[in-house]
Formats: sequence, structure tokens, C-alpha cells
Amino acid sequence: MHERQLFDAEGDSAENSETGPAGPVSRVRLLIAYDGTDFRGLAPNPGVRTVVGEIKRVLGAAIGYEPEIVMSGRTDAGVHASHQVLSLDLPAGQVADDAAIERVQRMLNARLGPEITTQQVDVVSADFSARFDATGRSYRYQITNRATADPIAARYAWHVVEPLDLALMRLACDPIIGEHDFSSFCRRPKVAPGDEPLSLVRRIDSAAWTEVGDGRFEFHISGSAFCHQMVRSLVGFHVAVGRGKRTAGEILGVLRARDRQLAEQPAPPHGLHLIDVRY
Repeated sequence: MHERQLFDAEGDSAENSETGPAGPVSRVRLLIAYDGTDFRGLAPNPGVRTVVGEIKRVLGAAIGYEPEIVMSGRTDAGVHASHQVLSLDLPAGQVADDAAIERVQRMLNARLGPEITTQQVDVVSADFSARFDATGRSYRYQITNRATADPIAARYAWHVVEPLDLALMRLACDPIIGEHDFSSFCRRPKVAPGDEPLSLVRRIDSAAWTEVGDGRFEFHISGSAFCHQMVRSLVGFHVAVGRGKRTAGEILGVLRARDRQLAEQPAPPHGLHLIDVRY
């Protein structure tokens, strides 16, 4: 089938019985954004709707097989992203020039938008990995701190009714900067019996709370990588500090204890946004 038909956003899906590419492929980098509200996370998961699962489905209908997709990092159910990076291989003819690349982007946006949008499509070197070549990630967590909820922000910010002391929350930022074992703030990954536990040591380059007006607070954090629920768990602890339930000085002891039972409940997922991946 002609490649223009394969990636025509207004046309029918391609009919192809291949289980993989029949010829040469090109490594492609996708920069995507998504509203995670109605997805069960980023990574494919049989039986449930996920961001990458939807992308694989749409690409599979167009090229006749579902490509393997590497993610810069996973996000949980309900978490959003304005800058998520994926890498995958597509038939070389489908991304042979700028016009073909634009057809790929147009097709993905027509079939997945506005929940998932492809911001950029690039052909990259064959050894590029969205995950292993990334040198840093940045997240933003949003809170609405006032007596009444904001219905416009409700999908993207945690509504906290009790007044928060932002100065105390800022004091809880300094102790987490640097390299630490974040076992107390991470959901421990499963390992096979007999295998060594995976390291939860991570490096945090910056962490800060800002007030953006009208009872809105934002937490910005950047680091080399993050383990499962790490940012949400840190936000949960900081909010407990802001409420006066915990002190900023406790966070270093909780870090050193490497005991998740000493931390607070993670903040809800819908306030979390992946905003940058660096290479």
C-alpha cells in the first residue's frame, strides 16, 4: 500500500497481516502531551486503556503491526504530561522526508487528540533510547489551597482546604536536594525471588514551592530520575508539613530510615505533570 494512504489521517486504516516490519526501519522520537485523567497510566497494560497502549493501537492499524515503544519514564494513572518522550521504529519509507513525517504527526493527532497530542516527530539515530539516553526529568505538582474548589482546575490540581504554611513547606525542600536513598518515599518495585532489590538512590537537582496567586501553589522538582510515586510521596509529606502535622526537620530522618511506613500518604495523581525530559 502506498505510504501516503497508510498515514492519511482522513483515510481508512491499512490492511496488513505482517507481524513486524518487512523492510528497513528508522528510529523515531515522539514528543507527546496528554491529559492522564481517563487513562490507567502511560505504559501498555492489557485490558485497560493507557496512553502508549492507544498509540500502539493507532500505529498498528496504520502499519500492520504494533511497534515496541520505549518511554522516557512511566507515569501513573491520572498523571498528566506536557513533555513526554517516546522512541520506536517505523518503516523507513513512512518517515523518509518532512512531508511523510508530517503525515505521521497529523494521523496521530487526528485519531488520538485532544487527549493525546504529538507535539513533534523526529527521525533520530538508530541507537537512541527515550529512556536510557535521558539525563534528567522535571515535574510540576499543582495545589489549589482555598475553602472552595475551582472546577476549572479540578482535573489538574489537588484541592486542599486547610490553610498551608508555604514557608514551612519550602524548608522541607533543602534536605531532599542531592543524592539520597528514597526508599521511604517510593513504592518498592517487585523483583523475582532471589534477585537483589533494585536501588532507589536518586539525585535531586532542585526542588521548590512557589505561590502563583489566587490560592495556587506549585512544586517544581528536577532530578536524574524518579522512582515509583516518589514525587507524589514527597508532596504528601510537604503538605503535612504545611498543615502543621509534621515538621520540616523530620524529612531528613525519614529519608535516612528508608522506611515507607514513616512517610505520609502520596498526594493524588491528578496534580502531577511531567513537564520536561532532558538529553
